Amino acid sequence: MKIWDVEIIRIHERTRPEDYLPLMEAAGLLGARRLKAVCDCEDPVLSAALLARLAELAAPFGLTVDLEYMVFSGVKSLRAALAIVDAAARPNLQVLVDALHWMRAGDTAADIRAAPPGRIGYVQLCDGPALGPSGREALIVEARTRRLPPGEGEFPLHALLDAMPLSCPVSIEVPLQPGEDPLQHANRLFVAARSVMERREAAP
Repeated sequence: MKIWDVEIIRIHERTRPEDYLPLMEAAGLLGARRLKAVCDCEDPVLSAALLARLAELAAPFGLTVDLEYMVFSGVKSLRAALAIVDAAARPNLQVLVDALHWMRAGDTAADIRAAPPGRIGYVQLCDGPALGPSGREALIVEARTRRLPPGEGEFPLHALLDAMPLSCPVSIEVPLQPGEDPLQHANRLFVAARSVMERREAAP
């Protein structure tokens, strides 16, 4: 068992990248490879500058910083996230594509394929209804508590996976619900994700 990523750094007007050096040191000691960031800032220039500094600080620890976009954050689409990462211009700064946020942003497989090489780091799988809830608070609740295991909803996960770069890591984000057994939950997600991947590989 290895640790893939640690989270979360929130980017806003008061963010001081140096304050996260202890988190980076701990991540490095644990053997983690990624550090997740979310922008609460609506200023793309400031966001790019802060992310660039975070990536610079994270590099000696062997960490890549992943910017996760969300429709209810300051970076609302894949295109916006890619523009910020491009402006920051750090080799260890990439974009994380979360299936839920990809859907709710109205992004497409073509948007992923159009991304410059090396800009997309990995993908997080979950599932849900094709049509999302209305309003910021409802979208936040969905993201935190209403995700379904891969294959149990209406998301075009095969199209999403086919569009991702070759050898792109795949993770799962479906939070544990109150009263659920953690081991049973993990096994359910493993079986669900494996089924999605096997059906995709078997498709003509």
